[in-house]
Amino acid sequence: MEIEIKIRLPSEDEAAKLERALGGSPTSIEDQDNVFFDGVGKELIKNQLVFRIRIIEKTGKEPVAVVALKGNAVLINGIAMVEEEEQIIDVDIAMQIIESPNIIPEVAKSHRLLQKIVERVPCPNGYLDMGRFRNVRHKFQWKEYTVEVDRTIYPHGTAYEVEIESTDPDKAKEQLQEHGVAHGNSQRNKFENMIYGTLL
Repeated sequence: MEIEIKIRLPSEDEAAKLERALGGSPTSIEDQDNVFFDGVGKELIKNQLVFRIRIIEKTGKEPVAVVALKGNAVLINGIAMVEEEEQIIDVDIAMQIIESPNIIPEVAKSHRLLQKIVERVPCPNGYLDMGRFRNVRHKFQWKEYTVEVDRTIYPHGTAYEVEIESTDPDKAKEQLQEHGVAHGNSQRNKFENMIYGTLL
């Protein structure tokens, strides 16, 4: 079970203000292309599951692709809990899936997590691309936390969010609020914002 704080920032100015308070220079920057899949009959989402492939690019490094399966996501008062499993996948194969989602069952024969997805929720009528968004993630080391400042670019606008993974989210949230940055609790996760066309 992954537990994260999710805090919504109102603007680029507030995101930049927070980054200055965190030290100014991120330890790393990730440019993420996130693509989501489901069966034609929306079999996965009906089972409260989200299936994502993420292509990650970092300056000076080769791209990395990651398959993720998330389930039973809950977001209350800016604290998110979700069951999540991830596994690296060859970038070329990931791109082939993005271009032709119906190859998923064949590719799954040589990929443990894809095979788990295919077996757990059969999609007899095939697969489709549910949507995608780009996320630019700046990572900072602050106190005992890794703080991620995200700029998520959807077709309908850009959302600004802070994520902190912590076993004591209330403490981390209280410490982060000391910086005087205008903020609110995230009301929806990135997938939901993509589906519903919101920035909440």
